[in-house]
Amino acid sequence: MPATASPVRRLLLAAAGTLLALSSLSARAGFQSDIVVKLIAPGGVVGIPGAISEQQTVSVANLATGLQAGAPGPITGTWMLAGEEVTFVGESIRVRSYAGYDIGPSPTTGYLGSGGEHARYEFDGLSIAGKTIVGFNVSVFDGYADSGFVGLLGPSATSLVHLIDADTLSLDLDDILFVSRGKGSSFDHADFRIDLVTRDSSTNPGGPGNPLPEPATLALFMTAALGAGLARRRRG
Repeated sequence: MPATASPVRRLLLAAAGTLLALSSLSARAGFQSDIVVKLIAPGGVVGIPGAISEQQTVSVANLATGLQAGAPGPITGTWMLAGEEVTFVGESIRVRSYAGYDIGPSPTTGYLGSGGEHARYEFDGLSIAGKTIVGFNVSVFDGYADSGFVGLLGPSATSLVHLIDADTLSLDLDDILFVSRGKGSSFDHADFRIDLVTRDSSTNPGGPGNPLPEPATLALFMTAALGAGLARRRRG
């Protein structure tokens, strides 16, 4: 056997390496740009009249940290209660919301809507490489898990989330009712894990009208190209 690989063998090895890298990138798919988080409460909060409209940008490098209560910023430093957070992991938005008002049958956030408009978080600039956002699934288990305790009393989690357009989603805050954990309202909270549902984009964002092949499609292209090259070599 020759000491060096044949040109065809080298091409096959290169193709395999490329496909492995593409598959790895696909498995690590996630948000690819900065995300703007908006806090909107048309009716203000209980005891503090006046509309709230604030926003903070989470850089793509800090999505996993996101917004944390107490950090500098118009939302984190002013309106978030201790323990609250908004983070972005993989293709999911994670929100931990605490009760801010507990006079009544069930604790609430204390944020108020007005004129038919909900108090809400809006997440703008949601972008996933090669994907188009078409829907979502919502989990409300503590710790953003798939089972366990649920801190949301009502309404249904899916009724609180709205896909506004292909890169914007909102979570209503004024309708949230928390389960009392029996330790005082400062412990009452709910964790929302919003998993985005996507489909493959039909065009390449970098070049309108150009297909954006997935790894499996690229594999077929490479196999065909290698086969054509081998056939030409044999004919030669």
